Amino acid sequence: MSRLERLAPAGVAESLAYLSTRPHDNVYVAWVIATRRFGAGDEVLLWRDGRDRIAGLCYFGPQIVPCGDDAALDAFAAACRRARPTRMIVGPRRAVERLWQRASAFLPQPAAVRASQPLYVIDRAALRGRTFDADVARATLAEVDEIVPHSAQMIAGEVGGDPRRAGADFRARTARIVERGWWWRYRVAGALAFMCNVGSAAFGTAQLQGVWTPPGLRGRGHATHALGAIAQRLLEEYASLCLYVNDFNAPAIALYERVGFARAGEFQTILFD
Repeated sequence: MSRLERLAPAGVAESLAYLSTRPHDNVYVAWVIATRRFGAGDEVLLWRDGRDRIAGLCYFGPQIVPCGDDAALDAFAAACRRARPTRMIVGPRRAVERLWQRASAFLPQPAAVRASQPLYVIDRAALRGRTFDADVARATLAEVDEIVPHSAQMIAGEVGGDPRRAGADFRARTARIVERGWWWRYRVAGALAFMCNVGSAAFGTAQLQGVWTPPGLRGRGHATHALGAIAQRLLEEYASLCLYVNDFNAPAIALYERVGFARAGEFQTILFD
């Protein structure tokens, strides 16, 4: 009989095997499960089909991230009734749309809907023969106070609001990513000219986020050379990189395609206040 259950330690390996069938779609949730990065109140629900196989999985935490077949998504939508408030629902477009259709009657009205977010992927073969000469480096803790306002400006442009209003937590999260060695930056004449960071990593792929060029330095080719050079460095560690972007962000899409990223799917994000 089909059933909904909470992820238990005994089910971790099976869950990761299920997520690995679509690694670029599922890298974030796989990273959370594999590294046990659960906050207070976070949980992962599994949906098992009539043959006792996992047919869907949903992470309920600061964001809701669903994947699975229609029966699984319907079960996850019903579970949203008891879920704590969340910042967003995000994931493959078909999964988010199905869940939202069934949960929208009892969830808050969204502040914004990013209906189409192309998913882009690059691997070592896509970079073959390309040369990017930017002198990029991993950010250091000494740079955090410079990075934080740029990161806040980027987030405000994407989802609205200033994340620094929450207090020291935003700086602390940024510092943790920097300390992990996942924040990259590029400088021109000493000024920060580009940055991005790895948000999660699993299955030999790393998901990039926070791609940002300060407005006063745009249109000079810095982002192309810096992102390309960062991709070259990261592809020494990972078999592939992925990211997703709003479909209306034409400059960002053009940047990714210049570097060699190719479209491999589509995400959707529903944002709440």
